[in-house]
Amino acid sequence: MRYLIVFGWQEFNYGVELVLLIAFGKSSLDGPAEDALLALSKLTMDFPSLIVQATIGSNFNISSAEYTHGVVIRFRSTEAFQMFMNSSEYNNMWRSKFRPIVHKHLSVHFSIDPVGTELM
Repeated sequence: MRYLIVFGWQEFNYGVELVLLIAFGKSSLDGPAEDALLALSKLTMDFPSLIVQATIGSNFNISSAEYTHGVVIRFRSTEAFQMFMNSSEYNNMWRSKFRPIVHKHLSVHFSIDPVGTELM
């Protein structure tokens, strides 16, 4: 199944961006994986003071099918990122929904800072 969940389309000039690649097991792709991604989507909507935007979708690039899904979450600040990632809500959701069905994941986060005065 291919889908895209986008929440909060706002200008994003600075903060922290989290890129999460997930490899779900094939047996979990229809039900449990969708349930886990929906839970993550709902959770990001519960933190509008911390999160600027969240995008979740399936990987449709056949040549790089190592990961089945991708998530990008844009946080207002480093503190907002840390508050969300350390929250009991996020950790409980990851432990109960994702950990049982994820074969592997890659998480990369980096700060976004304005560069210059012109838009590229």
